[in-house]
Amino acid sequence: MSGLMRRMLSLVTEQLPLDLDRPPASAEELLVRLRELGLEGIDRCVLTRNRSVMISFRGGVLRLNRAYLHAPLDVHRAIVAFVRGRTRRARQNAQRVILEHPIPVHEMRARRDSSPRPRPSDIPLIEALARSHEHYNALLFGGQLSRIAIRISGRMRNRLGQYSAPCASGRPAEITISRRHIRRHGWEETLHTLLHEMVHQWQAENGMPIDHGREFRRKAREVGVEPTARRVVVRDEVRKQA
Repeated sequence: MSGLMRRMLSLVTEQLPLDLDRPPASAEELLVRLRELGLEGIDRCVLTRNRSVMISFRGGVLRLNRAYLHAPLDVHRAIVAFVRGRTRRARQNAQRVILEHPIPVHEMRARRDSSPRPRPSDIPLIEALARSHEHYNALLFGGQLSRIAIRISGRMRNRLGQYSAPCASGRPAEITISRRHIRRHGWEETLHTLLHEMVHQWQAENGMPIDHGREFRRKAREVGVEPTARRVVVRDEVRKQA
């Protein structure tokens, strides 16, 4: 977008009346409201029906799911805080408010399930991991964790495993384990990775940030896994865990 066009858009949005008692009726009106709440550095607002990415911004363009058009003021303030956030914690706190806002199904673009079906050879491994999850949950987490989908990925190259939190679009929580990790490092190391991801699940289900901070390290030591994001496994490889 040229500098002249940005200035013209700015003038138009600045002239739009702001009525905090009336929800914005368009992307332009939403941008006016967000600017009044302190938003800076954004020239354009685009409304989407994306069901996996609720909010994103880049190059002066803010993209939001359409449902946030009529969200209450606290959500609009959280959007501003998310864009302006200078620390990870500030953005995580804002993100929590944003994702807690319900997204009606009609505001989402239908999508195909992107998760591939498991290979037949993976099914016994997935079932064994699910049994181990149940065992560790009862033994180390007091049975407080929810049952969770477990998937084996052949695409993971730099990670041993990953915990994916549920999102507002309806995608459920999931633990993914690298197939390469299982083959190279064996079952004992795989179970260590599963338990690492269960600590992240524990964080998510207790309303904590999913990170490798103090609470993660404390819980990891408690359940008997290395309290780090990276660890040395078989063959002396330093690998990253989610």
